[in-house]
Amino acid sequence: MKRFILCTLLVVAFGVFSHVQAQFKESGLAWGLSAGGAHGDNSSGDRWMMQYRAFFQGDIMPMFIGQVGLGYTELEAPGVYRAENFIADLRLLFSPFSLTNLNPYLYGGFGLSKALNITGSDFLPMIPFGAGIQTRISNGVLLLINGGYTLYVSDDLVKRSNANLNSLTSGKQDGFYGFSIGIAFTIGKTKEDVAEAEALRMKQQADADAEARRVKEATDAEARRVKEATDAEARRVKEATDAEARRIKDSTNAVAEASRVKGMTDADARRAKELADAEALRLAQQKSNDTVFILTKGKTVVLRGVNFEFNKATLTEDSEIILRRAYNAMVANPEVAVVITGHTDNVGSQKYNQALSLKRAQSVKKWLVEHGIASNRMRTVGRGLNEPVASNETDAGRAENRRIEFYVEK
Repeated sequence: MKRFILCTLLVVAFGVFSHVQAQFKESGLAWGLSAGGAHGDNSSGDRWMMQYRAFFQGDIMPMFIGQVGLGYTELEAPGVYRAENFIADLRLLFSPFSLTNLNPYLYGGFGLSKALNITGSDFLPMIPFGAGIQTRISNGVLLLINGGYTLYVSDDLVKRSNANLNSLTSGKQDGFYGFSIGIAFTIGKTKEDVAEAEALRMKQQADADAEARRVKEATDAEARRVKEATDAEARRVKEATDAEARRIKDSTNAVAEASRVKGMTDADARRAKELADAEALRLAQQKSNDTVFILTKGKTVVLRGVNFEFNKATLTEDSEIILRRAYNAMVANPEVAVVITGHTDNVGSQKYNQALSLKRAQSVKKWLVEHGIASNRMRTVGRGLNEPVASNETDAGRAENRRIEFYVEK
């Protein structure tokens, strides 16, 4: 009857928890608590009592987990005996395979038991063995259900007669059946946590690659538009020139008219060339702004185009393009750490510019953190007006000195 109950418990457990994804192979280190029932195999009057156990477990090798436990088990047959046992045991869990949703295992081991309510009782050696299942009910939390038998190597709990023998060994050894349900908590990161972090990194990398492709496609489209516009303007100028030349040819004052047309043609050609050169320069500047930064240890990158409101640390809207480049570079190089340095011109006191440059560097860091870059990969420094790269005597020089730099630490 007791064997039938244990088998039934295991079958029911397999069915009830078949919808939960098993994580037995991923547990690593864990600690837990369990409770259940114990039924002595020592007398016909034995009845079900409570048992409790605390344990610590860890992987030993593939398919094997070691488990150390301390427990308390009550055994009683009214009018025959009662034992309140303190138990310490070492178990080895063997899981040869994993099902789709559950991981079954067998266990066996060795332990010592002492009856707390029997004066002068000795520590009795014992052998626990049985079977169980283990599954995950949430991230880092495992559910364990097991049932088995604990065999004492002596009959010190109950002095058996020849008519009352152990049901398993047919000898006079004591023993008890038992089942328990427990909860275990994993220690440290599981393989699932590592996989999720890697998936997030790969997604960020894919987003950065997609952004780089979008920028390249936009740049190429703009280049084609500019070329088409330049070619159309050149054709228009040529057609106007040819028409004017024909008109001059038919004019009575051919020499004077030819001279006038030549001056007009040269002016139009210069204007067309100036327009094409200006557009080409604008396109080159835009393409430069859209290129992904190259972050090399020990090198400094100037974030030209990152601007702030006058005498403030508030980023202007046109800074978005350059900040996006910095973000893409940080995502593409997840191991890199940088120093964000702010610089100002010499307008105002040194103390004021020192504080303003630090606040501006902090604004850049805040923008990057808000867009997903880890704060511990960046630190900020303000240099104020101490490290100019151009003359502060002109507007252009002062604009050059008001800048944000990335220094790659590692």
